[in-house]
Amino acid sequence: MATKKQKFTNKKTKTSNILLRIIGCILMVAVISFGALAGLKVYKSSNQTTESDSANINTADIDNNSIKKAEPTNDETTTPGNDAKAKTEELEKQQSKEVEKNEKGLRVAKVVLNEPYRADNKIIISSTITNIVETEGNCAYIFTNGQTSITKKTNVLPNAKNTVCEAVVLEKSDLSAGKWKVRLEYKSKLSEGVSETQTFKVE
Repeated sequence: MATKKQKFTNKKTKTSNILLRIIGCILMVAVISFGALAGLKVYKSSNQTTESDSANINTADIDNNSIKKAEPTNDETTTPGNDAKAKTEELEKQQSKEVEKNEKGLRVAKVVLNEPYRADNKIIISSTITNIVETEGNCAYIFTNGQTSITKKTNVLPNAKNTVCEAVVLEKSDLSAGKWKVRLEYKSKLSEGVSETQTFKVE
């Protein structure tokens, strides 16, 4: 009888152990599930905070006037050619107030005639109007030797700071031997001026 009682006791103990293990597993699953839910809740809360911060940044007070100034307008858009023309016109307006005028009401152009120089059998002369920028004007180089007079006309070449008269090139054979004088007369709708005389010799 003692032996049978011992077997019953062992069987009861085994059943208790199995129940404890099942309960332990259930508790473990519950803990893990709780932890996962808690982590998910923290993650969602963090995302909501980030989105809220972004919304606050996007809806922050902005200086609309500054944005409008920064944005290009169609009126301000220019091509390189138009931009250069606009700058030239602006400079012409400024000079019309600053440059001295003569008795005709025209601006006095300061014409600088460069010294003639020779290249092979050619004589080359150029000049610059130093105080005026103009897109239109007439340059006339006047050569004299006694009673002989030769006039050569060239175009203007405006740049950012002054107006250049295109150089004139003469063949040596175009001029008779002797002492020649040359000056430049410049005239436009707004300005006029005459250079000092340069002298050169043809042999």
